[in-house]
Amino acid sequence: MSARADTAVLPEERLWLWRIGFPPVRALAAFLCPWRLERGDRVPKVGGYILVANHVNWKDPPWIEFALGRAIRYMGKRELFEVPVIGYVLRSIGAFPVRRGEVDRGALHMAESVIEAGQPLGFFPEGHRSESGALIRGRNGVGYVALRTNAPIILIAVVGTKRARLGAFWRRDILLRVGEPFRASDLGSNDAQIATDVIMRRLAELLPDEMRGVYRDAPTGGAH
Repeated sequence: MSARADTAVLPEERLWLWRIGFPPVRALAAFLCPWRLERGDRVPKVGGYILVANHVNWKDPPWIEFALGRAIRYMGKRELFEVPVIGYVLRSIGAFPVRRGEVDRGALHMAESVIEAGQPLGFFPEGHRSESGALIRGRNGVGYVALRTNAPIILIAVVGTKRARLGAFWRRDILLRVGEPFRASDLGSNDAQIATDVIMRRLAELLPDEMRGVYRDAPTGGAH
C-alpha cells in the first residue's frame, strides 16, 4: 500500500523515526516517570489487534507504547497533522488523522488496513481527554472497526498519568492494567454503538470506581 498524505505509513519497517528514536526516549521516560504494567502477558507480541484505553492526560499514548515496547497506530485529530513539523512527526511514528465530530470513512478504512497489516491499532473511544478523569461515553468508531475486523480487543486501563510528574523517578504513579482479550463476536450485538458501550463497560471494570464515569453502574453485557 502506498502512503498518502492522510494515511499512516505501512508497513512498520518504514517508521524510521520511531525505530531510531524509540529506544532512547523509552529509556529516558522509564527513568523520569516510571510505570507499572499489570498482566502485560495478555498483550500479543505479534499480529494486529485493537488496543482500547481511557484518556486523561497527554502522557497516555506514549506511555502505553513505552510499556508495551511496540509502535501503536493511533488516530489523531486532523488539525494536528496540518501543522508542518508536528504533522510530519506524527506520520513518521505511524499515527494517522481523523476528522472529529463526524463519520470519517477514510480514517475507519485506514484503521482496518492497519489491522490487516498485522499491526496494533490504538483507540481512545472517548474522542478526547476526560477533564474529570472519569469515563465519558465512547464513540462508535471502535465498535465499527471491531465488528468489521473481529480482531482481538486488548483493554488497557490507564491510571495516574494526570498526577504523574516528570522527574519523580523514585515513584511509580502510572499504572497500566491489561484486561482479558476478547473479540467483537463475543459481544452479542452487531450495532457499532452497542458494541462500543460493551467494550467501555469492560474497560470500566479495570478502573477504580471514581474513574468509571458514565459506565460506573452499567452491566457489562456480552459473553465473557
